[in-house]
Amino acid sequence: MPTPPSPAWCARRATSLPGSPLPRIKRARAATEPAVNRVTEIARRAAATSTRHLVLLTGVPGAGKTLVGLQLVHAGFLDDLAVPRAGGGKPSAPAVFLSGNGPLVQVLQDALKDAGGGGKVFVRDVKNYVKAYGRRKHSIPPEHLLVFDEAQRAWDAEQVGRKHTGSHGEVDDKSEPEHFIEFAERIPGWCVVVGLVGTGQEIHAGEEGGLVQWRRAIEGSPSPSAWTVHGPRALSDVFEQSRVTTDWNAALSLDTEIRYHLAPRLRDFVEALLDRGLSAEAATFAEELYAGGHRIYVTRDLGAAKRHARELYSNRADARYGLLASSKDKDLPRFGVDNTYQTTKRLRVGRWYNSPQSDPESCCQLDTVATEFSAQGLELDLAIVAWGSDYVRRDGRWSIERAGKTRFAKDPLRLRQNVYRVLLTRGRDGTVVFVPPDAWFDETFEFLRKAGIRILAD
Repeated sequence: MPTPPSPAWCARRATSLPGSPLPRIKRARAATEPAVNRVTEIARRAAATSTRHLVLLTGVPGAGKTLVGLQLVHAGFLDDLAVPRAGGGKPSAPAVFLSGNGPLVQVLQDALKDAGGGGKVFVRDVKNYVKAYGRRKHSIPPEHLLVFDEAQRAWDAEQVGRKHTGSHGEVDDKSEPEHFIEFAERIPGWCVVVGLVGTGQEIHAGEEGGLVQWRRAIEGSPSPSAWTVHGPRALSDVFEQSRVTTDWNAALSLDTEIRYHLAPRLRDFVEALLDRGLSAEAATFAEELYAGGHRIYVTRDLGAAKRHARELYSNRADARYGLLASSKDKDLPRFGVDNTYQTTKRLRVGRWYNSPQSDPESCCQLDTVATEFSAQGLELDLAIVAWGSDYVRRDGRWSIERAGKTRFAKDPLRLRQNVYRVLLTRGRDGTVVFVPPDAWFDETFEFLRKAGIRILAD
């Protein structure tokens, strides 16, 4: 079975016209097509009945949520359903993919830049979208279908207030879900808001409010009865005490991993490792991963990790491998991993992921570092993860004593866990963990080894 496409792979091969089919490998199509079909049915019904709908599509990491979102915004049928706007014709792009994941936006826009508008026709940053329509109270979005990536990570009102201040100092007091429900209600005729929902991926403060914010946004809107919420039955508890109309359908749950084509148990391994700290349980999952062909190695020699990546993909020009590290670590630079803020903020993420191996800006050069903020929602064929001092084993448990403070975080330990969850699940074929050769990391190295991660042989 061929490797399923990454979002950027799909985007690079999309043509310039909306409605052009994104290439789909059979396995990815089989896994995501029921969800695409269900949302298509909802959109057609919304257009026929002039109604408003919130669709919550859930999925484990790597299940293809982003692929579903891209397929929806490229769907040709939306052109026929679009309602003409006052003073003009139908919108030229009736759907948009919105994400608060800046690096994902950059990678997709870079890959779609030939479509015009610098790739911004189909993909936009959530914060900029809120800024554009939140301050212009009567401005009407041109789209009918809004895809909101990682809807469970939407900013609460407090975080929006911190990040959005008007020109006269006025503070924005609405959450992102409240804004998007308001924007959607301005759209003439009909609208569908699709929230892509992952789990365990909150890595910023202000993202911990969860899906209940979407329920409250609809309940607090001027016309809550005009809305229908769709999702898998697993979300019914969120709306249990609500009078909002709901429609539960199993097709709106993606529970099969397609990103990690050789690692169906990778998620279980990482949870045992990070969440429960159980090396014996993790080792059982690690053996299953090795048996399936997925490789996770650990080394204290960064040079050996780099040589392994280059040799492994010496005959695959399309392969992508890169160096990842936590943004909170302060010790890695002295071990050859420059994850400092001033350096990583200059990373051109689109070029890092998309450029050919020989390009100086390519991730395959292994001389620039992407942090969790540049890695979430994206993947590499092989990830070299430099383990930082911000999340280490100390006296038999995970410690964040060297992590420093995360402003406004409600649960700093959980955020650190989620950071390493992201870093350890970026490799499609596998991961090499580099643990610095320093006594502070000794217990972590031994724990990873006992958890079934094999030592890389140089």
